[in-house]
Amino acid sequence: MSEKPRIMKSPATGKEPKIHPSVFIAPSATVIGDVEIADGTNIWFGAVIRAEASKIKIGKNVSIQEQVVIHTEPGTELNIGDNVLMGHCAMIHGPGKIGNNVMIGISATILQNHEIEDNVLIAAGSVARGKYESMGMYAGVIAKKMKDLKKSRIRALQTGIMFYVENGRKFKAMFEASTE
Repeated sequence: MSEKPRIMKSPATGKEPKIHPSVFIAPSATVIGDVEIADGTNIWFGAVIRAEASKIKIGKNVSIQEQVVIHTEPGTELNIGDNVLMGHCAMIHGPGKIGNNVMIGISATILQNHEIEDNVLIAAGSVARGKYESMGMYAGVIAKKMKDLKKSRIRALQTGIMFYVENGRKFKAMFEASTE
């Protein structure tokens, strides 16, 4: 278990990721360039975050699950809020903004020039582009509003996110112990 994640400076700009010490990054994950990652975030196996000639800011308690790809066009910025859950194999392409308390479903694709407000669920397999208003569940290609979200659904999302935050802490401790 001595494998480490690939954390690299951008060959285009020389900028390096800034990662809070509490963040768990799985050994097979890759983070490149001008990326800021806040406290409590977890990046799982096979995920790739690339900001060679752009900027990506990731908030607190974000769960980036297996095989997620996050990338943005040169000279642009992608901002991801706090308490965001990105399901397995999701693709997030900037520029754009993702608010707080957002769930991006498994294999969903978020295309450039998006604005996802707080408290939004993008369903699995959806393709999202444009503006998505708060307290809504969106699905389809291109994703449209299917229904309003109840506060109980947002609380359930937050509970799920906190599971991954804690699980990330446990994995981080396990990998750190195995390299000593």
